[in-house]
This record gives sequence, C-alpha cells and structure tokens, in this order.
Amino acid sequence: MINYDDLEGFNNLEDLNKELEKRANIHNNKAIAEFEGLTPLQMGQLQNFPEGTCLLILNKLSENELEECPLLVQIRFLIDKMKGGKEIQLTKTGALSTKLVKEIYALGCLKNEEIEYGISKLYKEADVLEINITRILLEMSSLVKKKNGKFSLTKKGKKHADDGNFILEEIMTILFYKFNWGYYDGYESEAIGRVNPAFSLYLLKKYGSKKRSAYFYAEKYFSAFPQLMEEGDHTFRCYALRTFERYFKFMGFVQVEKEGILTTADLRKTTFFDQLFSLEPK
Repeated sequence: MINYDDLEGFNNLEDLNKELEKRANIHNNKAIAEFEGLTPLQMGQLQNFPEGTCLLILNKLSENELEECPLLVQIRFLIDKMKGGKEIQLTKTGALSTKLVKEIYALGCLKNEEIEYGISKLYKEADVLEINITRILLEMSSLVKKKNGKFSLTKKGKKHADDGNFILEEIMTILFYKFNWGYYDGYESEAIGRVNPAFSLYLLKKYGSKKRSAYFYAEKYFSAFPQLMEEGDHTFRCYALRTFERYFKFMGFVQVEKEGILTTADLRKTTFFDQLFSLEPK
C-alpha cells in the first residue's frame, strides 16, 4: 500500500503528483507472494486476457491442433451447418433440435456422465450440459444472430467461419467475461472462478506438468483472492468444479481424473493447452 503520511512536505501540486505516480509505479511493479510472485500490474493485465498486453500469450494453432478443443469442435460443427446462407431451426424454447443434439454428441468430443452411465437419455439440449453451453456460447457470440427462431451467420460469422483461431478467441472471451460460471451449479457466488480466470491458466501453465489435486490450485487461487472465500468447506469445491471439471475441461485444457462424484479431481494440463498458451519471461 502507498503511505500517504509523509507527503505533507509537498506544497507544489505537480511535484506531489509526480511523487504519487512514482510510488504507485513501485507498488504496481512489486512482486507479491500471494500472487505467485506476479505484480499487481501483471495480475491486472491477466484480468483482461486475451486482450491487451499480458505475460500469457495466446498462440495461433493449425487446424489439426485446434481439433483438440472439444467446445470449439462442437461450435464449428454448428457454424458449418450455417455456411452458404443456411439457417438452423431452433425449437420453440430456443434450443437445438433433438436431431442436432444427437449429431453433436455423436462427435464424441464431450461425454455426459449421466448419459454414459444410463441415468438419463440423450434427447433434449437442456438435459446435456455439454451441448447446452455450446449453443449458449455461440448465441452470445458475434458470429451468429437469432431471428424468427432460427440461427444464421452474421457478417462477421461469414467472414471468419473457417478461421478456427478467431472463433476460439471469441468463444474463450465470452466464456471468461460474459458467461455466468454459476449457471450450472447451486453455489451462491457468481465470482468464484470467473474472477481472473487467466490467473488459473497461469497456475496451470506453471504447475500442470505434474498431476496435482484441484485443491492445490484452489489454495493458490484463494491466496490471491481471499475476499472470494466463503464460510464452510464448499468454496474449494466450487472453484474446482467450475474451473477444471467443467470449463477448462470443456476447452481441452486439462485431463481430469476422479474416482467418484464426491472425490477431489486430479489434474494435468494437456498438450493442446501447452501449444495454445505460452509465457513471456517475468
């Protein structure tokens, strides 16, 4: 924190502003242990990722490499359906048709546990989280428009329909900053995980080569953002579920291993993750 107690000797406003700026720069560029050695400035830049300057770099990948991103593959499957001026007819509730739901699931990108274990059947979009989020992210993007119960490509969507890197960045930006991370769970906080998700990417980049518990990352995340901690033992579980077991897994960033529904997940970063992200030297 900046100490203002010893600024009384500055009678000239210009000199005072220069001194305040100097102290602010020192503070913003000081490594903080709770931030994993990052500075407040670097943490602020991560919060705006992938826009702006940041120590985390989003790389351009080949078409073959991009196929390792499950959500991207599913979204591009729908985009392909709209090429050439075609439209996707939605149901009365604005969802994808049962036919499309089955086609997307058949791609084998993301599996639903309840369907795989025979607890529920593959039918409605609303029953398959992995497909529901695909439609929602696409609808929230600038790539499609909805009119008269139909999806069609926007001008931007037509221009970038074959640009997987553009679509990936668009979808990731929406997931990080527009989509409600608490949409699929009963946890009260909407902020856990969604506050500076790029810091979680940084942690995974730094520690993900070795298989580690999701709670290992949760400890570091809440060390940086203690204000997000809530009473009870559910806070770590909320972060682990949203960040790793769902959204990072859906993006193909992590391999998740669990022995049971109530057990803590073990994580390891994927080759795709390492190809997609790199770090500038601190």
